[in-house]
Amino acid sequence: MSFAEPIFLALALLVLPMLWLRRRRQTAVGHSQAGLHKSLSAPLIIGWLPTIFFALAWTALCVALARPMLAHVSEKTSIQTRDFVIATDISGSMWQTLSDPGLQQFADGSNPDPSDPFGQQQPRRIDGAKKAIKLFVARRQGDRVGFLVFDTDTYYHWPLSSDLQIILDKADLIDNASGGGTNFEGPSDFNPGLGPLQAAVDHFRKYGKAKTKVLILVTDGEDSISAKRMDELQAQMQALGIRLYVLGVSEGWANGAQLDLRTLVEERMAGLAIPVSDAQQLRAGMDKIDQLEKSAVSLEKQVSYRDVYQVFLAAGIGLWLLYFASAALIREQA
Repeated sequence: MSFAEPIFLALALLVLPMLWLRRRRQTAVGHSQAGLHKSLSAPLIIGWLPTIFFALAWTALCVALARPMLAHVSEKTSIQTRDFVIATDISGSMWQTLSDPGLQQFADGSNPDPSDPFGQQQPRRIDGAKKAIKLFVARRQGDRVGFLVFDTDTYYHWPLSSDLQIILDKADLIDNASGGGTNFEGPSDFNPGLGPLQAAVDHFRKYGKAKTKVLILVTDGEDSISAKRMDELQAQMQALGIRLYVLGVSEGWANGAQLDLRTLVEERMAGLAIPVSDAQQLRAGMDKIDQLEKSAVSLEKQVSYRDVYQVFLAAGIGLWLLYFASAALIREQA
């Protein structure tokens, strides 16, 4: 057992001077012939009950204030897994409506446009991103997945975890607020914000354990990357063995645009840029990702704590009631 606020345990020491003061204030019984008491037997234990209950009640209260906690330890396990980080674009351009019929069909038109007098569904790029994430995560059973979003900066939503439901829940929230510009290359000489490529590299470096490390960018791809930063990012990802893929959610990925990011992904990192509007290419890309090798990862035991102060608080209340009852029984001043 451990305590969140152990300083309150020191209050338990006050029970000794409190008992001494309590003893002194009790009324003495006067008698003119003390010899009459020679034949009386020793005091019964009931006479000590108020003192005992008082000491126990005060101690239980102090322990409750110290917030005792019980530790729960989950043991170390080994699993066969891969590590994936999904970086999702939430920049302002992701809120543009989709004009490509394939992308519209893929996104399912989940966003009602309030400016449409007929209330028709107007799917946006962010809707396509959400759908792509859910399809991808649904195929990651047994893998560890981390989730971050980015615009001019990068925001960590969840670290690498085997709990895929949390990632799905986080994906449902990406369209709650739109961001600013898009920043792939940062931090750089001209862009101080942390970009998703560098953020993912840092996260893999700190938390990645599997042999296979994969970064999935979900984006419309509307940003450039300088040659200097492309060299630096490529070197870092190759040093860690990171594979890079893109799920493209704009018309540009189908017609061959987004040259800088496509160059980094396909030519430098030997990855894939997959337009989500092409169902056949999307399935083929995910199949290729599914074939990546799994490796053994040892998950260290984790310690969690559960508050049990309620037990001591309830015990303290019960002991106070017993104290007052016993004091009244023997007609002692409380």
